[in-house]
Amino acid sequence: MTDKRRLLLDAALALCAEDGLQGAATARIAKAAGVANGTLFHHFPNKEALIFALYHDIKTRLGAEICAAPSSLSLREQAHHYWQQAMSWMLTHPNELKYVLGLFHSPLLARSARGQILSDTLPFLPALLAQGQASGEITPAPMPLLLEVCQGQFLACAALFVEQPERGQDGHWQACAFTLFWGAIAAGREGGE
Repeated sequence: MTDKRRLLLDAALALCAEDGLQGAATARIAKAAGVANGTLFHHFPNKEALIFALYHDIKTRLGAEICAAPSSLSLREQAHHYWQQAMSWMLTHPNELKYVLGLFHSPLLARSARGQILSDTLPFLPALLAQGQASGEITPAPMPLLLEVCQGQFLACAALFVEQPERGQDGHWQACAFTLFWGAIAAGREGGE
């Protein structure tokens, strides 16, 4: 990645976290990055491409920080392993969380593109869900729906913990958040346990 492209992504992240996706005009992003407006359009043909690239960048950085769960763990324990690592990363990157939350509820990035990026950058998630469906531990819902539920549950909890850091540091709150997440995707009445 070029230095100017990185500067543009970082400036877009800061402005979008502060002012939302609509409030971050391309001219403001270029100015904040210290580059000419034309330079922005050299790297990104339009604002939508910049938004898409930033989302992909965030998910890629998140995915790079998550290590594989030991296969000796139960499916629920593997899911918990991934949940904890992703939550920890998001809590230390609140601007990235604000950006992803804004995009999650925005029409600017198509749901299909969002799902594809999620599958590409966090491949453990669809693999874990497919494994759980094959074993009967995860509800047999269509994969795009499961991915939406997983991301929605995770983002809701992360947002609460960023807004109320004392909750994010509380082990009971963290455990309850994961239990609710697991209950939303697990097969059976008892949350698959």
